Amino acid sequence: MKVAFLFDDQLRKDAWAARRETNSAKSASALVTICNALLSRVDRLPDARSRELVSGALKWAAANPFEIEYGVGNKDTALQISPNLVGFQQVMQVMAVQSNRKGRSIRKITVDRQTEFNKAQGELASWYESLRAVKHNTDFGPGMPKFDYSMMPEVPPTFTPGDESAGLELVDVTLWITKRLEEKKDVPTQLRHLFASQTKRGLIDEVSLEAIDKRWRHLLSLPVPDKPIHGDFERHFEEVEEARKATVATLG
Repeated sequence: MKVAFLFDDQLRKDAWAARRETNSAKSASALVTICNALLSRVDRLPDARSRELVSGALKWAAANPFEIEYGVGNKDTALQISPNLVGFQQVMQVMAVQSNRKGRSIRKITVDRQTEFNKAQGELASWYESLRAVKHNTDFGPGMPKFDYSMMPEVPPTFTPGDESAGLELVDVTLWITKRLEEKKDVPTQLRHLFASQTKRGLIDEVSLEAIDKRWRHLLSLPVPDKPIHGDFERHFEEVEEARKATVATLG
């Protein structure tokens, strides 16, 4: 979040263009330019530790752009990082959670037919199906997200034109109402009632830095440990810090 604070609108656009670049040399060159621009702004960060860590990381990235592989490599990979695919991941996971809570299996997943995204959506669904088969679990540690992929749907998505599915039409109407409400525009009473009935069954989420900040802001209020750190952990942190300093020192 502190690194994001250093960006302005133009640098955000430059970073996204570099992320979607299929030519690795062009992406690496753009990444170096972006890192150097951010380095010139590091003094805006409020505390010395943040300035130390962020400046070291940016210097390393600028010196080793090909190690990061920032670009996408090809158009298919570019689709995997699109907002459409990020949202589709969340939809699939929420379906899994809700069906598991209700003890009901998912019989069919109807997705709007879109030539640009359907192939990538199908591949993503097949990855989830594979993870389900091996009963894969993700657990990033205490307080971090967990997910049991054995809950994921067994059926692949069915891609259907929007005007051939009442469900997809209803989704479009709901999204239109949502957009109107978010923009503080007028929405007829009947449609507000429809929207209220839909919100009882679903939820909304936002793909943005602001949403991430809101989701994890509780970390700021965690109590300070009242006991010393275990010796093994302390040694581990010291070794990591020494390695970081040695790497940064080689950069000059």
